[in-house]
Amino acid sequence: MKILCILFTISIICVYANDEESVYHGSTPAHPDVRDFLDIPQTDSIDFIRWKLVLRSLQYDLKCQFGVSKGGTSGFINEKEVGFSGSLVMDGDYYVLRGGDKTLNLLKINPNLFHLLDKLKAFLVGNGSYSYVLNTDTPIKSGEFNLQFTQGPSENPMAFEGRTPCQELSRLMGLDKSDACNKMKWYILLYVDAITKQPTYYLTGGRGYRKATMSKGNWEITRGKDGKLIYKLDPEKKDSAVYLLIADDNILFFTDPEGNLLVGNEDFSYTLNRTKDREPEINK
Repeated sequence: MKILCILFTISIICVYANDEESVYHGSTPAHPDVRDFLDIPQTDSIDFIRWKLVLRSLQYDLKCQFGVSKGGTSGFINEKEVGFSGSLVMDGDYYVLRGGDKTLNLLKINPNLFHLLDKLKAFLVGNGSYSYVLNTDTPIKSGEFNLQFTQGPSENPMAFEGRTPCQELSRLMGLDKSDACNKMKWYILLYVDAITKQPTYYLTGGRGYRKATMSKGNWEITRGKDGKLIYKLDPEKKDSAVYLLIADDNILFFTDPEGNLLVGNEDFSYTLNRTKDREPEINK
């Protein structure tokens, strides 16, 4: 009888351990696959969706606010909300949220980060304002990265954009940002030699995407932990280097100098998304 009681107690402990919650937040664009899963009409005008995802062993709870952004704030002009629970299916680092007859795919990047995928399990690509990353609310330092990308530069220049939280990244870069800074805007052009395809220089920032107003620096492709590919950007000024971990041809993650991926918040993620070189044409 004593042995049976011990086994029963152990089984109860295991059940509670497996039901431990993990909470993730983020703000994303409204891709058609995301709209379909959340049952949001494809024609609705939406600037972004704010997520709160609670994961357990076999189920999840989801709450999202969405609508048109309210200028000068992190909120909405016409906030709408959707929320529901469903079953969770895990296949290695790939997670599937099931809601009725609909599904949404996610990839677990590491214990801190999830990235939303399309129906073919490819990375959804964000824009200059939002990425498709969900961030834990209890981050730990982690250089773990559940991907291996080996492809080199594919265009000249390669253009990336996004918005990140301000404080942690500005400290790593040695920038003197005030406590009021809550986001950093990014637009980066990475150039390679036309013949060797090796990195040459990069441009970033600027007014109206005009190259003449952008800051310049050198960059290189380095190997991080476990052979991961990283773009290291060294500015010409005295700012510290920027480290961008390659997820695939369209997505880059910011890391610290030791290779730990940075963790964002409910508004912004430390992610850049592939875009086009958008320097305006010179007026004739």
